[in-house]
Amino acid sequence: MRDIGYPDVIDGPTSPFALSPDGRTLAFVISRGDPATNTICSALVTVPLDVRAGGRILDRGGRLPIFTGNFRGLFVTTGFPEQIEPEWSPDGRWIAYRKRVNGLVQVVRVRADGGGTEVVTHSGVDIDEFAWSASGDKIVYLARTGAVTAKREIDREGESGWRFDASVLPHQSWEPQPWVKDIPKISYTVDLASGETRKSTEAEKALVVPPSPAGYGYESVAISPAGAKAWTERVNGNPMSDQQIWASRANDARARCDHAACRGHIARLFWEADGHSLLFLAHEGWDHEETALYRWSPRTGALAKILRTLDALTGCIFSGQELICGRENATTPRRVVAIDAASGRSRVLFDPNPGFARFDLGKVQRLHFANDRRLPAWGDLILPPGYDGKHRLPLIVTLYHSRGFLRGGVGDEYPIYPLAAQGFAVLSIERPPYVGADDPALTSFEQLLTGAHRDWAERRSILSAVLKGVDKAIETGSIDPARIGITGLSDGASTVEFALVNSNRFAAAAMSSCCDDLLSSMVLGGLAWGNKNRRLGLPPSVDDDRDYWRPISLSINARRIDTPLLMQLADREALMALPAIGALTEAGKPVEMYVYPDEYHNKWQPVHRLAVYDRNIDWFDFWLREHEDPAPGKRSQYARWEELRDGRAAERHNSGEDGAG
Repeated sequence: MRDIGYPDVIDGPTSPFALSPDGRTLAFVISRGDPATNTICSALVTVPLDVRAGGRILDRGGRLPIFTGNFRGLFVTTGFPEQIEPEWSPDGRWIAYRKRVNGLVQVVRVRADGGGTEVVTHSGVDIDEFAWSASGDKIVYLARTGAVTAKREIDREGESGWRFDASVLPHQSWEPQPWVKDIPKISYTVDLASGETRKSTEAEKALVVPPSPAGYGYESVAISPAGAKAWTERVNGNPMSDQQIWASRANDARARCDHAACRGHIARLFWEADGHSLLFLAHEGWDHEETALYRWSPRTGALAKILRTLDALTGCIFSGQELICGRENATTPRRVVAIDAASGRSRVLFDPNPGFARFDLGKVQRLHFANDRRLPAWGDLILPPGYDGKHRLPLIVTLYHSRGFLRGGVGDEYPIYPLAAQGFAVLSIERPPYVGADDPALTSFEQLLTGAHRDWAERRSILSAVLKGVDKAIETGSIDPARIGITGLSDGASTVEFALVNSNRFAAAAMSSCCDDLLSSMVLGGLAWGNKNRRLGLPPSVDDDRDYWRPISLSINARRIDTPLLMQLADREALMALPAIGALTEAGKPVEMYVYPDEYHNKWQPVHRLAVYDRNIDWFDFWLREHEDPAPGKRSQYARWEELRDGRAAERHNSGEDGAG
């Protein structure tokens, strides 16, 4: 698959698309993984808007930068690729973008006519953001240059031993991490003619750190060239409450859009060229499964619906006449399209995966259901190609989003269409709204999370939705109730744990991260995470409150969990699984764990992704279909699994024959 932008459907203020100053050419970066060489290649591509033509590659590169975020005050790398946002020079002669050069993320500029590439910056650390100056003769960028000094200090401290404190994340490394607050982003300016780099002036810094529009506590905002403003505000203090659209034209008072469509899950805002009408995208329908495009006039109050679709639209920008978006659905990977702002008609500008249409993916059916809290949820049921409806199929559940093209659940480790091609039905579930999202008394994410952990309310809500979805799939007559598997990463893995403890529905399971448990959540994740969890109401480890953890803990419930469980984990997270894997192994349960080197929460290496795909298919094939791949290299794998199935692995472990003694 060739990707443009985030591989998942994510709403956000940024876009992978950049329109040339004359409005005639689009630029973006595509990327693709190659398992054979375990590399990722990328390319800067341009596509004309006004003629039917293919993309033109202007520059090539390697893997994209990986997102590192602020988690509990420390830097944590997720493994998820960053979205690269190209920027045209004011005169349209150059395109600049962030690219990995000799291991560090730098800014390069590429001639728009294909005449060559220049490395603009020579930073000693990754560059986070950048912008052109208005004159086009300078580039301003942000980087945490203090990280170099911080690393030297940490190495120096290591000579006499690192003190274990909240800056250590032991599941990732025993080396302390610098605190985010101690190494802020610093703004620098590069003169493109001389190559000289200096600290930015305040005016230059504002180009990469724009001030918020005064007086507007907005969620998203759009400002027209004429000075008209539009923004959304939460309808109450709950950070997950609905958003309300407001606007003010130049020198006008605030105007609220009172149509029902203007209050809800608003994604993006765009002013039309005249500054009189506002376009906006909203998520509507059952559990917000649909995307709608509207036009609203603050002056007259008129509202018109332009488009409503089950397709996912991502990274949209406005050309003045058309929205330029990534568009995808359950069976169609993301393509770059132009949507006419008057009619809603869509035309394809660029298809990064033109050969994908040749695959027979089987049948996809949308199922709607509600959980025991009456919260709406939905799932896509995928049936194998050529399925005749005469026999019941084993079912694999993937979690916890199902928007856009169906890959392999969040984290993309459980390949939906390859599983269907192997003879499985797959239920890809979109989770219900968050518990407490409609409670105005909860005014912070910490309050929401505290409520979610109280009596495991969020876990109960999601499991209820999963079970309702499975029941709905069984009602189709195509599913064998005795052969159902469940999978998950992150929040999805927490759902797997909770399901294995609180339900007998699942005959096999696979997890990509692990685990929610007394030691894992309060100790092995480090002091910063343990402190955060205590603030959310989780009991400290010293209390040994097994009753609190009993509803979710695999280690506490190891003796009564019989579901075969496969864990395929990143080396930076595997420590968290030891309480569970140890207890399940001691209890003689069918469990197997693999650890992948140099990996993160989201696995980034193509060779590992392919291995994960392959083993997950084999695992469910073995436990739900009693089928073994005859490939000679897999004989030892199946020998182990046969021992797990027959209980012989537990006998070997207890006797010490497997090296455990």
